[in-house]
Amino acid sequence: MSQQILGKVEAVLVGTDGTGVSKGVNKIQVFANRGIKGEIHYGLTRLMDVREKELKSFGLPKGIEIANFRQFSATSAEELEEIAELMRIPEIHYGLLGENLVISGIENFTHLPTGTMFMFRKDNNTIRTAALVSWQENTPCEIPARNIQQSFPDLQFAIPFQTAAIGKRGLVGVVYSSGFIHQGDLIEARIPLIEEK
Repeated sequence: MSQQILGKVEAVLVGTDGTGVSKGVNKIQVFANRGIKGEIHYGLTRLMDVREKELKSFGLPKGIEIANFRQFSATSAEELEEIAELMRIPEIHYGLLGENLVISGIENFTHLPTGTMFMFRKDNNTIRTAALVSWQENTPCEIPARNIQQSFPDLQFAIPFQTAAIGKRGLVGVVYSSGFIHQGDLIEARIPLIEEK
């Protein structure tokens, strides 16, 4: 059983280099358990970095090969507005957080639970075959903060991005089934329900 919430895909983006900035495109092609075609985070595995706090605390060294649960990154248009308001800047341009999808209409997007499945439709009658599954919240880090600062070099921020974005940075996850996702698609979030025994 699952709860279903509807939203809209405001933007689709691809990051192709190490700048942490994604570029807007009309559509993306996703491949099951691999990621987004042309995306820097594409692949079954990746190298461990500073974000893997659990593995690091256990003693595993940075740079070892780990499963890639960051095949896509998604943010909420409403949460980006909230972050900008807290920082007291006009807006956060799509792509500065390295995201692949900007979603609107889904409340508390960053707090959707692990295992939430995202399905896509062109319209009410036409489905897409692509499906994504959330893994975890994407925590704030220095790369988007730097990109936002470069976007507004003359502004003094009320609070830093890393503080403003806590609980609002979006989600990362894996591609469950292959297909295409287009800007303007309808999105259906299927939230797993825990059955009480």
